[in-house]
Amino acid sequence: MKREEIKTLIPEITKEALDAIMDMNGKDIEAAKANITALTTERDGLKAQLADANTAIQSYKDMDIEGVKQSVKDWETKYNTDTQKLKDDLAAANYGFAVERAVSGLKFTSESAKKAFVADLTGKKLPVQEGKLLGLEDFTKTYRETDPGAFAPADDDKTPIFSRGGGGGGTPGSNDALRAAFGLTTKKE
Repeated sequence: MKREEIKTLIPEITKEALDAIMDMNGKDIEAAKANITALTTERDGLKAQLADANTAIQSYKDMDIEGVKQSVKDWETKYNTDTQKLKDDLAAANYGFAVERAVSGLKFTSESAKKAFVADLTGKKLPVQEGKLLGLEDFTKTYRETDPGAFAPADDDKTPIFSRGGGGGGTPGSNDALRAAFGLTTKKE
């Protein structure tokens, strides 16, 4: 889904509504990617285990009974190790996706600031419950206090702010030149 497509369908859509739609779509896509990655990792792990099991079964045909018993023990150890590695890989992938989802709603002043925040958050190893990081709000609040320059202001809509100086000086006629530049009538003093 692209912004231009939505604007074509709904020309009167506001920037805020468009941003909200794009954020929801992005979260849905990230959730689907996380699910695909988890299923692919699980499938690849099971394929590897099946191939190893078939190889081991084939080798049993030529073994003696004591050799088979030892091979069963070895196979059990390997299975437990591989299963734990698969669980660890899935947990790491799920944690990575939880961190990405958590960071997607935050605005940073630069990519470097975002990378540093993600690295610190990943290193913190917050517990994950139902795909959400527990304690994220406290971590973010503390991070904002220790490094406020890493985050973009929440109301940063890039609208320029004009202010009027209090000095009153300027060169004679500068006000007239400015008024003329904007097509306004000049005042005679």
